[in-house]
Amino acid sequence: MASGLPSPSTGVSPGATSAPHAPQAPVARSRLTPTRTLIGVTLLLCALLLGARLHDAWRRAEAQGAIALSVIEQGPAMQAIAPGAAPPMLGATEAVGLALAPMAAILSMEHCQGSRCNMVHERPGVPRCQAPLAWPALCVSVPSALEPLDTLKVAYDLRPTLLQAGGEVAVCIALMATVGAVWRRARNRQRSADLVPAPRLREAAETDALTGLLNRVAFETALQRHNEGLTHNTQDTDGCLMYFDLDRFKLINDTHGHIAGDQVLKAVAQRLRYTLGGGVLLGRLGGDEFAALLTDVSSRANIETICRVLIEQVTKPIQIGDVKEWVGLSIGAYMLKRGELNLGEMLHRADLAMYEAKRAGRGRLVFYDDSMDRAARSRAQVQADLKKAIEERQFFMVYQPQFDQHDRIRGVESMVRWRHPTRGLIPPQEFIPVAEKTGLIVPLGKMVLDMVCADLAALRAERLPLPYVSLDVSLRQLADVTLVQVVQDVLSKHGLGPNDLEFEVSESTAMVGHVDKENETLKTLSSLSFRIAIDGFGTGYSSMTRLLDLKVDKLKIDARFIEGIGQPHFNPALLELMISLASRLGVKSVAEGVQTLEQVVWLRQAGCQMLQGDFYTLPMNRMQLLDWLRKQEGDDGFDGGIWAPTQVMEECAA
Repeated sequence: MASGLPSPSTGVSPGATSAPHAPQAPVARSRLTPTRTLIGVTLLLCALLLGARLHDAWRRAEAQGAIALSVIEQGPAMQAIAPGAAPPMLGATEAVGLALAPMAAILSMEHCQGSRCNMVHERPGVPRCQAPLAWPALCVSVPSALEPLDTLKVAYDLRPTLLQAGGEVAVCIALMATVGAVWRRARNRQRSADLVPAPRLREAAETDALTGLLNRVAFETALQRHNEGLTHNTQDTDGCLMYFDLDRFKLINDTHGHIAGDQVLKAVAQRLRYTLGGGVLLGRLGGDEFAALLTDVSSRANIETICRVLIEQVTKPIQIGDVKEWVGLSIGAYMLKRGELNLGEMLHRADLAMYEAKRAGRGRLVFYDDSMDRAARSRAQVQADLKKAIEERQFFMVYQPQFDQHDRIRGVESMVRWRHPTRGLIPPQEFIPVAEKTGLIVPLGKMVLDMVCADLAALRAERLPLPYVSLDVSLRQLADVTLVQVVQDVLSKHGLGPNDLEFEVSESTAMVGHVDKENETLKTLSSLSFRIAIDGFGTGYSSMTRLLDLKVDKLKIDARFIEGIGQPHFNPALLELMISLASRLGVKSVAEGVQTLEQVVWLRQAGCQMLQGDFYTLPMNRMQLLDWLRKQEGDDGFDGGIWAPTQVMEECAA
């Protein structure tokens, strides 16, 4: 390399001595900065305001001078009327003084006829007009329209005008200063934002603020990129999309408040992230719903293993203040193949699977299959038909009796059925959840109440032994502020009273927090002597304080506990505990879903006070119940005590 060429690394010739660096030329800056522009605009506006006020003063001086000049020029006429009076100019002076009395801004006026000038109006200490501006006066010459050589010099006081202009200039400066302050604050904020690295800004925009997971938009964007990517996988799937929903989260939110709910969501997010690992796409879709995309697993067996661990981790207790709470996890999974479906369809299928996990009992994993889509369309059709069905009263009631330990009838439970004009009978498990979700459960409940009371009044008219009818009431119905009044009106319409009805409430509904309006409705019903029964006891979360606070009359033990009686691995401990708990609380225990004689014998020996199920009789419509009650009438008779409140076991034995 020639010695005269610069070195690639240093830019200096080898062997050459280092010379002092030449001073760098200063970076040229524009002289027109925003601050200077703002100052210039402010000064220009102030100058325009001042000029406008001076122009107004000039025009007012001219106008007032013209008025005074016309008065002066009428002086000869005034002199003719009063001969021998003072010279005309003196009479004009008096006239001008009278004309200018309301014109406080005029300091002096000098009437000139050629070179001869006479003062017609003057304030003490005011100099004559020698120039256009003689402080504190603005001097204006007004020519005469009658005599070309005559003029009137007017000295106009500038002080009020300048005072007004000063106020307006101050307002202008204050306004522009405010604009400048706002602009500087916005510029400083922008500079602060510019100091934040772009990746950090993107991360903040893509992250859920509460949990730190991806938000819905970011998760769906990443899922879309995965779906649009090229696949080199020879297997049937390119990953698994999982949809998570928390069980019991609404109960915690209602009981402990939204701050506790946020604490639960953060704890669940941490457990999901820890269990799934850092390489999994995980996001919060909103509320208590989460989603994950697993791309390194392709078999259902692996997914099932992962989900078992997830459910185990998420359901561990969470400390909330002085108490420990827990939530469950329902999981819907869809094994996806890139490019087969769009983003919305993939999420819809995972959501349908999660819905089935909820419907199947919660706390479990369900994989999507095509039957779920058909079921979803069926639910949509049910929703479309349900409102019309309520309006046309396409429903009817069936009743299942409840018996005491001596096989005596203590009441009947009512159940609603829907006879669709084209589809036939639609099971309650299809239309009741839809009615709950859409709010149609409220008008449906009012119709059911009216039908039940009408049937009970008709049976009473036949003098048949039927103490009461129980009917379900949902959370949506309890939230209706008109429910209590509606119940009282329907009872009055059919000649019935509170002792003729019993309301069954699911365990989860009854255990909602103390301040909720739903429980206020329950308390009101209880105070009006309506019986309250907890339905499906043992499947939810119960508080002994709540049971006593609500003055519950019955605990209806869920059929899932009854069906195990007589089975090889039956453990009676939990069932015996529930029956004993009801006895200690002073409420009646009712076994639902009794199917066999073996179950009847075991329950009677365990002390269960009431039994209900297909072993005794299947649910019957009103005419079937009427015939059935007539057959039972001879056992005890109408006046045999069957109308009295249910007796406890010791009283029956005695």
